Amino acid sequence: MIELPWGLGRLDRRVLFVLIPLDLALLAIGVVFGVAVALDPAVHWPRPLQFDHDWGLAEMLNYLKWLGAAAALLIAWRRERAPLPAAIALAFLLAVADDAGRLHEQGSIALALGTGLYDRIGSLAFQLCEIVVWAGLGLVCLGPLWVSWRRAAPALRRRAMGIGVFFVGVAACAIGIDTLHTLVGFYWPDQAMLSGVFMIAEGGGENLFLSLLTAHAVGSFGLGGVSAPEPARP
Repeated sequence: MIELPWGLGRLDRRVLFVLIPLDLALLAIGVVFGVAVALDPAVHWPRPLQFDHDWGLAEMLNYLKWLGAAAALLIAWRRERAPLPAAIALAFLLAVADDAGRLHEQGSIALALGTGLYDRIGSLAFQLCEIVVWAGLGLVCLGPLWVSWRRAAPALRRRAMGIGVFFVGVAACAIGIDTLHTLVGFYWPDQAMLSGVFMIAEGGGENLFLSLLTAHAVGSFGLGGVSAPEPARP
């Protein structure tokens, strides 16, 4: 285990040693193909090897990470009888449902077309509506997280803050860099190399942060986590 400072939990080395090399290998494949396509658009880039392609190898690995992290949190919920791990697991299950089911993409299309925003500003409307859909999904999780956070013991809160650090990293890549990537494509459509840099930063960063999140969930909440239940706050 790798202990984090300030009681923020610990990372499971075994999980890291499996996931990080896989992330780097898939990222390297994506970079090689991305550069090749940028230099010669006729190069064939197999869709399963595109690390930002839904149901490609990298994305399917991410689905497993979300599910593994959620399973570790549900183990902690059963062991510690505290609702906070279950609330976080619910957020992770919603995240994998969104990722695998393309909820934010489909929702943004319906919202952009239904509100007429697409007619006014064009394809940029889809990215703006994606952010709105993401915010709505976040609000679904906010209630259970807030209530369970208020009842959690201080040590459990600190471990949850540790997992929150890596979740913020995932969100920064999946939402923040993704938005910048879209803007680059919108305003500089002829800059394929620049767009590729943002695609690498988005996909690669999201994959690596999600590996760290999974390692934290397993190391801090899974079978190797604390064994004694922590008293809930009144």
